[in-house]
Amino acid sequence: MKSLDYFKMRAHLYPREVNLNVEFTLQEMENIWYCNRKSVKEKIKKFENEGKYTYLPGRGRGHFSRLHFSTPLQEEIEETVLYCLEEEHMEDVFQLLRLPIPHAWITNLSKEIRSFLGFQTNEYEKEILRLTVAKRIVTLDPTASAINFEYYLLQQLGNTLVSYNQETDTVVPQLAHCWKAENNHQTWTFYLRKGVQFHHQRMLHSEDVKYTLERFIQQSTSKHWLIKDILTIECLSSHHIRIQLSRPHPLFLRYMSLPALTILPSDVPFQEDKFIGTGPFFLKKRSDSVLVIEAFDSYFRERPLIDEIEFYFLATNTLLTSSIEVKGETVHKPRQKKEDVLVGFRFLIFNFNRQSIIQNSDFRCALFHLLDMKQMWSDLGRENVVESSSLFPWKSVSKVRDKTLVPTLLEKSGYQGETLTIYTKNIFEDLEVTNWIIKEAHSFGIYFRCITFNMDDFYSSQLEEQADVLFASEVASSDYHLSFLDSFYNEANLFQRFIDKKRFSFLQDGLEQLQYEQDHSKREAWIDKIEAYLRDEHFIIHLYHPMINRVVDSAIQNTSFELWGYDDFRASWIEKNSP
Repeated sequence: MKSLDYFKMRAHLYPREVNLNVEFTLQEMENIWYCNRKSVKEKIKKFENEGKYTYLPGRGRGHFSRLHFSTPLQEEIEETVLYCLEEEHMEDVFQLLRLPIPHAWITNLSKEIRSFLGFQTNEYEKEILRLTVAKRIVTLDPTASAINFEYYLLQQLGNTLVSYNQETDTVVPQLAHCWKAENNHQTWTFYLRKGVQFHHQRMLHSEDVKYTLERFIQQSTSKHWLIKDILTIECLSSHHIRIQLSRPHPLFLRYMSLPALTILPSDVPFQEDKFIGTGPFFLKKRSDSVLVIEAFDSYFRERPLIDEIEFYFLATNTLLTSSIEVKGETVHKPRQKKEDVLVGFRFLIFNFNRQSIIQNSDFRCALFHLLDMKQMWSDLGRENVVESSSLFPWKSVSKVRDKTLVPTLLEKSGYQGETLTIYTKNIFEDLEVTNWIIKEAHSFGIYFRCITFNMDDFYSSQLEEQADVLFASEVASSDYHLSFLDSFYNEANLFQRFIDKKRFSFLQDGLEQLQYEQDHSKREAWIDKIEAYLRDEHFIIHLYHPMINRVVDSAIQNTSFELWGYDDFRASWIEKNSP
């Protein structure tokens, strides 16, 4: 498939297509194809010459042009996908499936597509696992990553000085085999392992750690809060490094376990498509439609047993997203459905940097009372709603919502029926929830217009400049307390971007206490206070805790579920049939 332009156009026009006929403007095509008017006309003529449609140009300014297509879009999509599968052009397949087309079409093709997914053994006995994911990555730069899937990949590709063990609530060795804290946790010394190799075959030494931290300090990173207390970094020997802080910091050791502080080599400039780390997998290929990682034979710990993992990116969650099948040698193993409650929550966040009715607490309170999660779950045909009032499922309780209060609250707020803008990710499940919210609000005379965004847009200023409300999510890592801090201190996250400085200052005192508190129970108490403040002021509206459903072939053994919502295959292996 040489070009996606034709299918981009058809997918864009499809919602208003009637009997293969559709009207459009040349300006639309300029926006879809990112080219000028002359190039648009050339493309339209080219596709007409190929027999894809007949074209009737609009006459005069403001008049629509018309197309009559030769073949239904579903038929063209299916034919093209099957051809690409036959030719093993997998990237082309997933570029097509990332277009905004009806889910049922993908379901119809699932059998053919799945034959190329899952675990495979090639002629050289190389074991390859092919998966689909609903999220693309924006960056693999540890200093800039802010999306869960990016953190997940960093753990596959790199290592930090230490790791956090959630079960024991302790820090364990990784690149550093030992460490010590002195001067009331103000001076930290790390002793590095010997014989650790980067993916470009050079040995790890203390200059790499210093380079990584200094790079973090020098760059304009959204996670500056992690290293703001560092005063000096001194390499005492090739495997011995000392970090001096500006104040006592008992949790600093745990900071060193975060993916943001993945150690990079000092002799190679960072490149997105040539990530070099010390992790169990190295980056083999990266494009808009696929990312491939391969087992690193010289990994300093146990080498992964699966040789290669290919992640294919889809635009939305589909039935294929978490499917794993076994191919190559026939393996007859039952498929297992696994369901987990993510440690995280879905919520509406208000943009206090825009001057709109959301500044009014009565209006926000009205929205809280009209959004009944049990009713939403019933209306959408979903099961097992886990209503949230906290980031953490075990802290959440069902809050009383009373729709009879909504009219009075709206009257007190002074709402005049103005239309507000709600942003949501361009994912089917998110759109379904957002449309339900819009419909429910409309029944009380509250008007929203919906704008979708892709994760590519997450870091742009468009969100804080144009959104009044955003349907958001927050998912914790295994270190719950640091995840909570990162939710607020990470400048790429929505709390920093949507809560104005005056309101954020009320949160700042509690966050500061939490950040430097050594006692676990006292940190829990500060988290409770901060969350209560958010609830009481309706800075956000808690909705529900997401469930993740995965269908996993039982032949794939020893997978562990990552709290960011993905399966960890670093120690996985394949159980084949007995002879």
